[in-house]
Order: sequence, then C-alpha cells, then structure tokens
Amino acid sequence: MVVGSVLQASVGFGIALFVVPLLALLNPAFIPGPMIFAALFLAAIMAFRGWSAIDPKKLGLAGAGLFVGTAMGALGLMVIAADQWPRLFAVLILLAVALSISGIHIPVTGRNLVAAGVISGVMGTISGIHGPPMALLYQREIGNIVRATLAVFFVMAYAIALIALGMIGHFGKRELLLGFTLAPGVVAGYIIAKFTTSLLDRGYWLRIAILTVASLSAIALILRS
Repeated sequence: MVVGSVLQASVGFGIALFVVPLLALLNPAFIPGPMIFAALFLAAIMAFRGWSAIDPKKLGLAGAGLFVGTAMGALGLMVIAADQWPRLFAVLILLAVALSISGIHIPVTGRNLVAAGVISGVMGTISGIHGPPMALLYQREIGNIVRATLAVFFVMAYAIALIALGMIGHFGKRELLLGFTLAPGVVAGYIIAKFTTSLLDRGYWLRIAILTVASLSAIALILRS
C-alpha cells in the first residue's frame, strides 16, 4: 500500500495498477471496497492540500462527464460482457500515449474535459481504472495542478463507487474496518511522496511518468482480459 500511495501521490494516479493485484493475492476481501476506501482517503488528503491549484469550473465539467460515463459503463455491463471491454480501453490509452509522444497536443478545453470524464467513468465502472484519460489530458500542466485536479476527480469517482457497492451490499462495516487497516500505508506513502514529487516536477519527468503509468495501465488491462 505504501508504494502504491507513493505512486498516486507523486504522479496523480496509478494506485490501483500496483496495489490491486497484490491485495487480491494476499486477501481478496480487500477488493474492491476496502481498497477503494483507502484510495478515497488518499485522494481526500491530496485534494485538501492542493485545493488552491484547482479550477472548479474545469473540474465541474470533468465531474459531469464522470457521472454520465459511470451510468454508461453500468449500462454497458448489462449489454456486453465485462471481459470484452479491457482491450478496447487499452487500445484507446495506447493511442493517446502515441499521439502525445508524436507531439500532438490535446488542449484542456471544456469539450475535452467532458470527454475525458465520460471515458474515465466508463473505464472505472467496468475495469476499476479511472485515471489515464484525465491524466493524459493534463500531462502538460504543472505538477501541483495535475495532482490536485486528479485528486478531487478521484474523490468523486471513488465516492460514487463506494455508494454503488453499498447499495448492492458489498461495502459495509466489515469492509470499512478493512479499509482503515490500509490507512497507515496510505499516510506513509503520502509522506514519502513529498520527496518524490519535487524530483518529478523538474523538467519533463512528470509527463514521462504519466505516459509510463498510462502505458502500464493499458498493458495491465490487456493481461487482465
């Protein structure tokens, strides 16, 4: 949990990529509710500390897209089997990474924010991975804006996920207590990340990290399918 929290607090996303497979092996009871609760705890800390760097209007557009995408993802699961989606998401992520490397710049506009929010919502609902679309859109922004924006976005995404899990009986007192046992690792990771963020914010290192983590997320989706 410590390493995953360092990754998330440094780059802005990626905790699910590293932590979920390990927790699933150690104790499947930690997936998904307790893990999402711990990730929500980390996102809330990051959002609180970075609130001054957030643009509420832009975040509102992304949040609106997130709600729509979450609903679309739920409907998609009812129509198409879940194992049919990951490779499509992986291709989209790798395409976005390739476009970024080629020098094509996708600006942070209202339309693109809504689109990234929708894609994140669909991906998160079906695969549990929300971060790459928003992170790729914000890859050229300065570090504190990237991390703070993604943190608030994740607070919304994780809260929606926990509410949905609670409604179907998969997040209750037991899962909440398990989530709290992950909190020390979250706090330790956040503290360590204070040192790694200063390194990533120099030059293009944060952008390279975002592209790398996004690519690894795509590979993980392919392997999972």
